[in-house]
Amino acid sequence: MTVENDTSPILELYKTAVEMADRTSARRAGANSFFLTLNTALAAVVGIVSSARKPASQGDLPSYGAFGLVSTATAGIVLALAWWALLRYYRRLNAAKFDVINALEEQLPVRPYTNEWAILHPAPTSSEAKPSGWTRWWRREVKHREASVVEQVVPFVFMGIYVALAVRVLFQ
Repeated sequence: MTVENDTSPILELYKTAVEMADRTSARRAGANSFFLTLNTALAAVVGIVSSARKPASQGDLPSYGAFGLVSTATAGIVLALAWWALLRYYRRLNAAKFDVINALEEQLPVRPYTNEWAILHPAPTSSEAKPSGWTRWWRREVKHREASVVEQVVPFVFMGIYVALAVRVLFQ
């Protein structure tokens, strides 16, 4: 089936699907900004407060309890896990949306998203073994690393920061 004019129902559905995918990506970017700001501020506060921590007998400044700092670091770990889970949700949602877009493109005379994906992720030749998982992601032959995969590393970086701060407070 080909598109006969610009008001084809398939073309209108395609436009709607692309717009919905774009909105989902914008929501994901907003969530990333929110969690990045929140985690950066929380990590900075916990780091500053834990650095200022001292025994109460050494002056007039207040002493910050290890329990409060570890509790705050634990809250940070929970926030980072929530961020990671939300990123995975948005990744699955966008994958489904692009499956719909690709199916609609089969009924259109051009396939911009299908073609873009083929350019970014060329199929290996028959003589090449196809790597999988993290091996494929880190190999130099992969020309394109998806932002949704790369951005999922950031919450784990924050989790590592929170764990290091909690360990420092507990074993100081």
